[in-house]
Amino acid sequence: MKDRIHNRIFWLSSMAISFFLPVFGRILPLIILIMVLNWMINARIGKNISLLFREKKRLQTLSFALIYILYVAGLLYTSNFDYAWFDLEVKFSLLIFPLIFATTPQPLLSPYQYLSVLWAFVAGCIFGAFIILGHAAFNLFSYNYSGSFYYTKLAWYFHTSYLAMYYNFAISFLLLSLLRERRPTLAKILSIGGMVVFFIWMILLLSSKAGLLTLALILIGASFYCWLILGNFRAGTAIIGIGLLVFLSGYLISPVAFSRISAAEHAIANTGNINRINPESNADRMVVWTTAVEIIGNNFLFGVGTGDVKDALLEGYGKRNAIPALQHKYNAHCQYLQTFITLGITGFLLYILLFTLPAIFALKTKHYLYLAFLLIFAVNTLTESMLEIQAGVIFYAFFNIILFTRTGAFSGEARINAKTGTRFPESPPESK
Repeated sequence: MKDRIHNRIFWLSSMAISFFLPVFGRILPLIILIMVLNWMINARIGKNISLLFREKKRLQTLSFALIYILYVAGLLYTSNFDYAWFDLEVKFSLLIFPLIFATTPQPLLSPYQYLSVLWAFVAGCIFGAFIILGHAAFNLFSYNYSGSFYYTKLAWYFHTSYLAMYYNFAISFLLLSLLRERRPTLAKILSIGGMVVFFIWMILLLSSKAGLLTLALILIGASFYCWLILGNFRAGTAIIGIGLLVFLSGYLISPVAFSRISAAEHAIANTGNINRINPESNADRMVVWTTAVEIIGNNFLFGVGTGDVKDALLEGYGKRNAIPALQHKYNAHCQYLQTFITLGITGFLLYILLFTLPAIFALKTKHYLYLAFLLIFAVNTLTESMLEIQAGVIFYAFFNIILFTRTGAFSGEARINAKTGTRFPESPPESK
């Protein structure tokens, strides 16, 4: 009875994290605190720690916390401890989620609970999208704000790249949910297809370059999944066709959404003539990345330490007279570079391994949702330092552990729905 209560608390708190992540992130620390307290009350420290040495999967789960341990080690050679402690607080989810999952009897989530957490995320994305759309409509009709439904004005209290990343993950889950059905009903096709098209349109309006690139990769990947894994040529072709139609309609109705891509190409082509005085996102990134590479060259082995990364970047911006970067105190706008600056080559290689090794695991177990998640986060962190902000840290730390520890509904394993008793297929249906 006691274990059932603790499990239900964990399940409900997981659903709450999943739902509120794309809606209102400020409530997440409180929800995580409830999950941690529930774990501490239920902890059988001695017994559960001993399981780490008997079950390989538990040690693998706990290994995701190594990146946080490296950030703690970065305190040994840092001078700005105020920023260091703040940074460790922001990244705390990188430690606590692997610790909870590795030292609690598995599985924490049944197949039904696992799916409910993912559906809660989809619901949160839809609810959050309607909030920002309502805010945009209010600004347009009440104050006649131009561009209310576009880019940062639409995103409101979110960063466009983070919202686009959330929506891309929701699209991946929805597509796999539909494609894994042997004979989906027309109602399910229309409902899930409608949600996918809605999220695609939201990504087009947000106009995140990384989001648009990731979306294209997801649609292409889903098509190849249909063609090569399911042997369903019509479904794969339909995904590509619908994707192209939505992109084309988006370009015709709102061509400004695609203008940022050409602006990025112009900034890359004119790297040597970047205007360092006037703000422009693409040019700013080129200055930031150039500065980051120079810092890495001077601190290749160990980095500058957990607390000094911001100071090192600001000093570099000052030398280049990069006024916008100085004023806004930009991070490296690339998690790969940010980690390299902070922790040196060891931290950089570990960060790469956080994607490559789980991706191999996902391929071996046919866990295609996990593979999509890793791709989405890896691509988005090319242009954003997403482990420097709570919205990125919690998204990665939470769903990475959820997907890694649960082979769930999209793996190649046989599974039974805990609520309905329905047995899921062990492998995709063969083409006739």
